Amino acid sequence: MRFEVNIDYPPEKMALSRKRMEAWSRFRYEDRVPVNYCLVARYFTPLFGLRYIDFFKDAETQYYWQLQFAKYRIENIPEDFCTGPVIGVHPYFDNVIPPSGHGGEVGWLENGPPRAIPVIRTVEQMERFEVARPDTGLRGTAIEWWHQMKEFASETRVTFNGREGHVDVGPLSLAGLSPHMIAVDLAGEDFYWWMMEYPDACHRFLREITQGEIDAENHVRQIDPRTRGGAYGIAEDSAQIMSAEMFGEFCVPYSRALFERFGHEGRAVHMCGDSTHLHEVLKKDLKMTRFDVFGYLVPPKVAAVNLGGASLLWGNINPMLMKDGTPAQVKEAASECIEWMGPCGGFMLGDGANVCPGTPLESFGAIMSAAEESGLGDGRLPSWRE
Repeated sequence: MRFEVNIDYPPEKMALSRKRMEAWSRFRYEDRVPVNYCLVARYFTPLFGLRYIDFFKDAETQYYWQLQFAKYRIENIPEDFCTGPVIGVHPYFDNVIPPSGHGGEVGWLENGPPRAIPVIRTVEQMERFEVARPDTGLRGTAIEWWHQMKEFASETRVTFNGREGHVDVGPLSLAGLSPHMIAVDLAGEDFYWWMMEYPDACHRFLREITQGEIDAENHVRQIDPRTRGGAYGIAEDSAQIMSAEMFGEFCVPYSRALFERFGHEGRAVHMCGDSTHLHEVLKKDLKMTRFDVFGYLVPPKVAAVNLGGASLLWGNINPMLMKDGTPAQVKEAASECIEWMGPCGGFMLGDGANVCPGTPLESFGAIMSAAEESGLGDGRLPSWRE
């Protein structure tokens, strides 16, 4: 075999985690709230002494390190991430695949995530924007790497405590960002005032981006026609500084177009920052069904009141507290999340959002301790939903 990895993790834990995740998706609990984190490559590379830019060297390098990161995560971080004898891999380029796919430039850093570099400097340039081919830029690279990773997976032996497992190369995806977020990546901060001064041009720009996203998603589903289980997700990070009225005008129509086409199994939204003023729009206009690793600036009580019972909630402990706080402080924050959002049903405890490099294992242990002590199990819905 070209790659081999053995993971020390018992099947009994996998089975329990799988039951917790299944219950969560039905607004129920198995024995406690499930726990999961947004743990991406930039958390793991310092642990392995790897320069972050080297993670993007080629498909084989990235595939190898994804195996190592998964082994470390499953063996060391207490959560409900591992639900079966499987390691999941996929081509990963942080958040720059969509803007690159629309002709944007990417700035590479030695030990930081790649960044989208704005390429549209004037309204006239924006008005000349045209939809790119669905394999433009890093989209083409991701497609190529996905095929290579499929080959690597067939040459990999994975075992869990000596029992055979396998590598699953996830369904090919080139999406993940809302049209508005892509527009800001391509045009920079000027796009915010352009919306005020040149709304018609901005709407045309957003329509073109939305069509490009639809074309790209259709393209990858032709390459990889597997059924996509679970919710279709987008990030709306660029929108939380907008008013509800602006969000309704410049974000909702375009994100909704994607959800109506691809979100039949659910509509997941991620939003960093304080999204409190947008919750009503997310719920009523976008018909959001999942709020994934949402920003810690939303108080747990507010999330529960605004969205509890209507959307699955995943979050939202302060990542900086997780990194720099004491275990007691982290546990207290986790308990507060469970206290307010747990009784709503459909709550999963996690970060809010993105675990910082350098976060100690003790913080993860404190969060799991809070989850285990809080309970909320026996397969019952909280009394107020029965």
